Amino acid sequence: MTRRNESSLARFGPAVKAAVICLVTCGLGLGYVWQKQQIAQLGREIKGHEIRLEDLQKENKELGDTLAQLKSPQVLDQLVRQWRLDLEVPRPSQVVVIEERATIRAANPKPHSTRTASR
Repeated sequence: MTRRNESSLARFGPAVKAAVICLVTCGLGLGYVWQKQQIAQLGREIKGHEIRLEDLQKENKELGDTLAQLKSPQVLDQLVRQWRLDLEVPRPSQVVVIEERATIRAANPKPHSTRTASR
């Protein structure tokens, strides 16, 4: 007779409580697995970027070495002879030195001011 007097909430209360605990536990488990998967994915991306960075650094070093080699006077002389350009070193009288404005201003800090009279 007491069962008929119990409310339906009291009868299904433990089952609802167990279902909620199971849902929370499953949700936490799924969240943990998702986060681990995201961390693994980010780790793979970082590793790929590191490999790409190393490749670019190697390529940059090779290009820098090539540039330094091409700038050397010996290689330039060899290329001039190879392409038959008939170039020679200019005489000192043929060289014109151009100074930058910043250098000129530093030498003359006060510019000459001119006054004009008006009638």
